[in-house]
Amino acid sequence: MHSWHALTIAEQTLMRRALAGHALAGVVQDYGDALRWAGRADAPPLRSFTEREQRALVPHLAGVAVDLAERGLPTVEVRQSHGAGASALVAGPELREVLTDPAHWLWTPRPSRNVGLTAPQPVRERWFGAGYPTADTSALPTWEELSIGRREVLVCAAEASGMLTGAFGIWADPPDDLGAIARRAWVDRQLAPLSSFVREGWIEVRHHPDEARDAFTVIPFEGLRAALTDPAVRYQGEDWGVGVGCVFTHAGLAVWRGGWGDAWGRRLTLS
Repeated sequence: MHSWHALTIAEQTLMRRALAGHALAGVVQDYGDALRWAGRADAPPLRSFTEREQRALVPHLAGVAVDLAERGLPTVEVRQSHGAGASALVAGPELREVLTDPAHWLWTPRPSRNVGLTAPQPVRERWFGAGYPTADTSALPTWEELSIGRREVLVCAAEASGMLTGAFGIWADPPDDLGAIARRAWVDRQLAPLSSFVREGWIEVRHHPDEARDAFTVIPFEGLRAALTDPAVRYQGEDWGVGVGCVFTHAGLAVWRGGWGDAWGRRLTLS
């Protein structure tokens, strides 16, 4: 079995998905993220892949997935939607058929067939630490030393939704009657706990314009204030997943797993 660092970015992306037990749908966007965070020249611009771009990448990623699966590294299974019924392992001739079907690679809010990836226990034991590493956080503030605002941002990035604004966001919207200067000041106060994490490359901030698609635009550090000042970007409707959200980059996830995440988990256990 190769070392983790001998794997290509495509292989690492698929194996991370398997180590986490996630669905195949959405892998193409993860691949784009991995290319961008690695600084690759073939990374997408500061946005998600379009559906057309995703479909164009499916044959390449499907070939990688078939090769990995035939080597026994990830296990492929068909899961019933909404958790109903047992999962069925995919093997033999069906394996290639399932993995080369573009419909299984594209995210949809209500999939009729959920193809998932998992990793056998020996693979998890060998690669989980490399796929999801930790970072030395001894020089960083402890969880207790972080401000409440910084803790909230970190937990937000760790959660599945990760929304900062919108109906399910952690940040309140500025009052409608604020003038331009007061509105910018309001936004600056909200951004203060987040800014250093974005500047360090630990958290990526994204604008999600539509709940029905997995499309997003990355908001760079220098564009945060302008974006968060715009009511249309913040979103003030009731739909889930629309507005501005945040995610850990691979580097940020390593820092989170290196100490802050454990400290947060212990506090949850004790509460």
